[in-house]
Amino acid sequence: MTASHDVVDHAEQSIAVGSKSFAAAAKLFAPETRESAVLLYAWCRHCDDVIDGQELGHGQVDGDRRAGQARLAELERLTRAAYTDEPLPDPAFAAFQRVVKRHGIPLALPLDHLAGFRMDVEERVYVELEDTLEYCYHVAGVVGVMMARIMGAADEETLDRACDLGLAFQFTNIARE
Repeated sequence: MTASHDVVDHAEQSIAVGSKSFAAAAKLFAPETRESAVLLYAWCRHCDDVIDGQELGHGQVDGDRRAGQARLAELERLTRAAYTDEPLPDPAFAAFQRVVKRHGIPLALPLDHLAGFRMDVEERVYVELEDTLEYCYHVAGVVGVMMARIMGAADEETLDRACDLGLAFQFTNIARE
């Protein structure tokens, strides 16, 4: 099996275990779009798990803020590395590197996503709706924008609606909790 297949296999396993609903929805996409969506999911899931000290959404959370800041710094370093031509040994970042190259995802988008994890690490409190909207943008809205780019959208209106859809998903998650 090639390294390329290993990356895809890792991503498919990640989505199958991490989110059965996303895995089912991804099956509706054309093969290349599906692969990119699964690869993006693997990166997002990995980053979330690293910050939470979990694996595929399960396990014990490490409450040491310094550890969270160090993990975030490493995620930022590896995310930036995905924008180089250097091979990345971590399958989640190799997956993201493939998405970046295939779809031209601007670096600002994944850095915006990581900013949401920074908000988690800093244990920010969301009192006003604007604070909550900012958080939701970083953890979900920007993921909607990246997904829209994977699906071929480029115009601002469509990307804005994709962001809104991500916000709606996050508000739904908040309401369920």
